[in-house]
Amino acid sequence: MRGIFKLGILSLCFSASCTTTFAEENAAQSQIQNPVQTQSQSQAPLQGQVVQIDVTLNDLRDARLAISRLRKAAANLYDEVTRQQVTMGFNPNVIGTTVIMMPRPSFTGAYLPARPKWVKESMDDIGPILELFKEDVDAAIESNRRTQVSEDARQSLDPLRDDVFARVKTSFATYQQLQQLTAGNTYDNNAIAAASKSLDNQMKELDRQLKRGISILQKEAKAVKKNA
Repeated sequence: MRGIFKLGILSLCFSASCTTTFAEENAAQSQIQNPVQTQSQSQAPLQGQVVQIDVTLNDLRDARLAISRLRKAAANLYDEVTRQQVTMGFNPNVIGTTVIMMPRPSFTGAYLPARPKWVKESMDDIGPILELFKEDVDAAIESNRRTQVSEDARQSLDPLRDDVFARVKTSFATYQQLQQLTAGNTYDNNAIAAASKSLDNQMKELDRQLKRGISILQKEAKAVKKNA
């Protein structure tokens, strides 16, 4: 009886061992037969990371496009308040023994009075574009917060993001100054020219910072794809 009991235990142990070994071999065989699926599962987080970076890059691209439009509007205002009287002069141009007087326009004197309809046109462009630009920057900052990047990239992006946000606030303050300077129908041309030039310079610096952010993310995306 004891012999039969021992034989039963040995049989049970042998059966369990065979079952475990068979399951392990089956899993290994399945992994060999489906290497693409296994590799795809391991690459899923990396692919998601690339998508996140691409979204942030698109948002930064859109913000830079808004900057380009805003700078054009600011340039239009600057051109309007820096118009000068045109006078025509003549320069002698000697060809052989013949002297030909070539007309040469020059812009001299004080600035001409700015035309209210063109000042209003420029300001009507600057305000809405600046609002849309802020929305684009907010979208870029938000997607940047969600993007998974390396620690080195994050240390570069975080202060860049804070700097961009501060510069956007400064540009809004400059726009409010322009609103005050252009409120009536008589203008301080020099003050408006200085403020519009300041806004243009602020946009130029913002564009440089956004371009730096794009460069950092492009390098990060390249590294992610390389390690995929």
